[in-house]
Amino acid sequence: MFRLIKSTLLVLFSTCWLSLSTSAVAQAETKPAFISDALFVYLHSGPSNQYRIVGTLNAGQSVTYLGEDADTGYAQIQFEDNKTGWLPKEYVTYTPGLVYQLEQLKTEYANHNETVQALQQQRDQLNSELNQAVAERKNAQDQLEQANRAYEQLKVQVEATQTSVWQKPMVLGSLILLAGLIFGLVLPLIMPKRRNSERWM
Repeated sequence: MFRLIKSTLLVLFSTCWLSLSTSAVAQAETKPAFISDALFVYLHSGPSNQYRIVGTLNAGQSVTYLGEDADTGYAQIQFEDNKTGWLPKEYVTYTPGLVYQLEQLKTEYANHNETVQALQQQRDQLNSELNQAVAERKNAQDQLEQANRAYEQLKVQVEATQTSVWQKPMVLGSLILLAGLIFGLVLPLIMPKRRNSERWM
C-alpha cells in the first residue's frame, strides 16, 4: 500500500514537474509564427491527434509559437486572444504565407492607388492653373498689342497735327507779327540808354 502511494505521488510529482518545465520552455521560446498554406488546420487540446479538437485555423493566419512536443511532433500555439491549441509542427512557419502576403499586397496596392489618385488630382489642378495662367498671359499680350497700336495711331495723329499747324499761313503770320512787336518794344528801351551814355562823355 505504501509503495502504491509512493509511486502515485512520484508520478504526480513527475507530471507536475514536466508540465512546469514544458510551460517554462514554451514561454522562453515564444515567437511570432504563421499557419502554412493549407486550407485549414485542426487544433487539438493536447500534443497529438488523440486529444479533442478545439478549433481550426485558416491558412496564413498569424499565431504565436509557444513550444513543441518532441515525441509527437506537435507544436503549441496561441491565437485569438490567448486561446491555445496543438497542431502538427509542419503546419507552422515563421515566414508569412502566400495568403498573408496577398493581403499585405492588396493593402499596399490600395494605399498606392490612393496616392496615385491624390497625385492625379494635384496634376489636374496644376494643369488647370497652368491653362488659366496661359490664358491670362495671352489676354495681357493682346491688350499690350492693342495699346501699342493705339499709341502708334496717336503718335501719327500728333505728328500730323504739328505739321499742319506749322504749315498754316495765319499761324506763321501771327508768329512773325508777334516777333516784330516784341522787337519794336524792346529796341527803343535799349537805344536811349546808349544815347544818354554818349552825352555824358
